[in-house]
Order: sequence, then C-alpha cells, then structure tokens
Amino acid sequence: MSKIRVWIFRGLVGIAAGLMITSWLLPWWSCTIAQIGFSPVAQIYPYGLWLNMEEIGGYLDYLKGAEMPAFFAPLIWAYLGLCIALLLSSLFVKEKTFNLGKFRFSLPKVLIGGVGLSYIIVAVLAVIIAAIRTGAYFQTPLQGQFTINIGDPFVSSAFTSLEFGYWLACGVGPLLIVLALLRNKIIGKARLNS
Repeated sequence: MSKIRVWIFRGLVGIAAGLMITSWLLPWWSCTIAQIGFSPVAQIYPYGLWLNMEEIGGYLDYLKGAEMPAFFAPLIWAYLGLCIALLLSSLFVKEKTFNLGKFRFSLPKVLIGGVGLSYIIVAVLAVIIAAIRTGAYFQTPLQGQFTINIGDPFVSSAFTSLEFGYWLACGVGPLLIVLALLRNKIIGKARLNS
C-alpha cells in the first residue's frame, strides 16, 4: 500500500512539473491593436518579449529595445531546468532530515517547497517587471483597454491582458508548496516536526 501512495505522490509532483513547463511555454501577457488586427502584436513570455514586427512594422518604432538583455533568456531557461531537475530529484532522494530551529524538515519536502516558493517569486517579479516595461515602452496599462497612436494621424484601440500562462504559473507555485506540506500524509509517513 505504501508503494502505491509513493507513486501517487510522484505522479502529483510530475503533474505539477508538467503544469510548470506548460505555464512556461505559454504567453504571460499580450497586447492586441484593433487597427492592426486582433492577433497579438506583442507577448511577454517568462523568458522574454515577442513582437510581431510584420504586423506592427514601422508603426511602433519606440518598441525597439524593449527586449530583455541578451543574458536573460539563457539564465531564465537554466532556472527552469534547475527547477525541473530539483523536482525530479526530490522524488528519489533519501529521506534525510535536518533541523531549522525547533522544526525538522526532510530533504524532499524542502526541494519541492523551495521550487514552489521560487516560482511564486518569479510570478510576482514577472508582473512587476512587465508593468514597468509596458509602461516604459508601450505607454500602456498592464491590463485593460486604451487608445494608442500607431502613426500620424492613426489612433486605434488596444487591449492588454495577463494571459492564461501567467495565471497557471500563479497556481503552480502554491500547488508545489501544498504538495510539500502534505507529502508525509500522502505517502503515509509520520510527521517529522512533532
């Protein structure tokens, strides 16, 4: 019975890791401009900014330079790789415990909870950075409808929104923390910090 519970827990962590990767591959923010069409002209992913230059052409010259620095994409992809490696290793590492004050933690719980906490921090930082950058380059709110000048004298409605990928990321971090906290109950082990 306990081996089945361990595999159920591993499956739950695997599902959370899959959701993390899915959230990573989906856009977290997008901007559409009615005059140009209702497909996104700009999207922010966790690893960088995508601009549909064929659609916006020379209309929005001030967007040039809005991309993240060159080191950002490799760094953030390395972060994702490290998170997935830590989640996978948490499933097979030995049950080592350590003390932090009066609390005792197991290594697998710390790995899973640590990844969850770091992903919450990434989601919070992403929305802060996106708000700053969209204000600086797009002169737009992070979410909502506004008018935009797309070349003299053209004015159009534009729409920005946080996308499903972002909201999924906001759920994955807490899910991992909950899995870490409930690990012993799911696999059927006694509490460590009693």
